Amino acid sequence: MNILEQIHIESFSIFKKWTIIIILIIAIFQIDMNINYKKPIMAKQPEFTFDNPEQFISALESCIKWLEKDTTKYQNIPHEITIAQAVIESDYGRSRFAKQGNNLFGVRTWDLDQPHIKPFNDNTSIFGLKVYKNKCDSVKDYIRILNTGSAFQNFRELRFKMLKRDNIDSLLLVEKLNRFATDPDYIKIIKRTIIKLRKWKSINYKLN
Repeated sequence: MNILEQIHIESFSIFKKWTIIIILIIAIFQIDMNINYKKPIMAKQPEFTFDNPEQFISALESCIKWLEKDTTKYQNIPHEITIAQAVIESDYGRSRFAKQGNNLFGVRTWDLDQPHIKPFNDNTSIFGLKVYKNKCDSVKDYIRILNTGSAFQNFRELRFKMLKRDNIDSLLLVEKLNRFATDPDYIKIIKRTIIKLRKWKSINYKLN
């Protein structure tokens, strides 16, 4: 083997080594990018367990995030609205309907052939409160109702406009939920609850 052939072989060997090194560096960088920037998705529905209001809110938000893996931003409800309504309707998960029927939002059914709980234990009532398999299913149904119910068309239209402006104002948006309950002060109650949760958030807990 002459000198030129030897130099050629050595140069090719060096080039090959550097090529392998560069490929490895790129692969490691891509793995790091995936680990640090890929949004984690829980494959299994999170457990909805709690012993106090703080744990109730934490469990509720975990459920909301899990459900949002199958939705777009145009279907999502601002977390603080969902949490405020669940707090109001279920008393932090402590109401009879929440405990016995996993119903966090006081959702009614007039189909009495379906699982339900009668309000005030009144067997003569023509409606009942829906019974869900678990509390996360209750959240899923609540989201479905706001996204499909004819009573909440104005809510969806305003949400769409806010999203287009990239400026969601929950206190303004909840004004379109006046048909969710019969209480004439319901919107005021939601707003007070959202403000209360925001103050609590700034001290104790981070809500997204």
